[in-house]
Amino acid sequence: MRQSVDFLRRVIAALRLLTDDLNRNKATSSCSSGDELKHVSQINVFAIVLLAVAVGGGPANAQIMYHRCGLTGSPGSPIAQQLNYLKNRSNSPKAKNINPAITLDAVLATGKDTRRWSDNSAVEIEGIVFDVEPGGIESANCSAQDLADRDTHIEIVRSMDDSGPTRRMIVEVTPRLRAMALARGLDWSTQALEALKGHRVRIKGWMLFDFEHIDESENTAPRKRDNWRATAWEVHPVTDITVLN
Repeated sequence: MRQSVDFLRRVIAALRLLTDDLNRNKATSSCSSGDELKHVSQINVFAIVLLAVAVGGGPANAQIMYHRCGLTGSPGSPIAQQLNYLKNRSNSPKAKNINPAITLDAVLATGKDTRRWSDNSAVEIEGIVFDVEPGGIESANCSAQDLADRDTHIEIVRSMDDSGPTRRMIVEVTPRLRAMALARGLDWSTQALEALKGHRVRIKGWMLFDFEHIDESENTAPRKRDNWRATAWEVHPVTDITVLN
């Protein structure tokens, strides 16, 4: 088992280097192939799932399988599965993972931001909770309909005087992290989190560029009438919430 895990870790490390190289080539050359990136993404997802099973020992590990929903969610395209895998992370960031340059002001800064941050960065962002709502039915949670098995969307703003739809950042509590919080005696149900409205909080978690919302975000679809958020960048998943007032 140890040899298998070490081998898969080396495979994933090599694939990440290849993906980074292809991304750099794509940024500097118009000849890079999108099909290459999609192929690498597909292999990445497969390798990641294999490693998860090898490390966790199978479905008994709640971080891998949550209510019969795996890390990559419902079957779909390789890119969608990789996005779901990132949404379903459950490890808490370490100090070395946190990028202090990522503040709420920096995230809300106007301008195209598709490459402003990294999905591998963790953050501690402070702001005021404008609203708390249940998330939609989505493939990351295997299309679960029960509120307990869906994300909680929390809208963070700089101040109540600067809280228009296109001035909000979305952070999300996932079912996996909700269950882990409950094991620590914390109630992160959507209903309980509604009590945070109007409070200043510190949110800790992983950055994620949710490309499913690029056409609804001001920074990637400027001045679009139906925009309801500033950016497609989120803290997703949220791993810790501290109430500051």
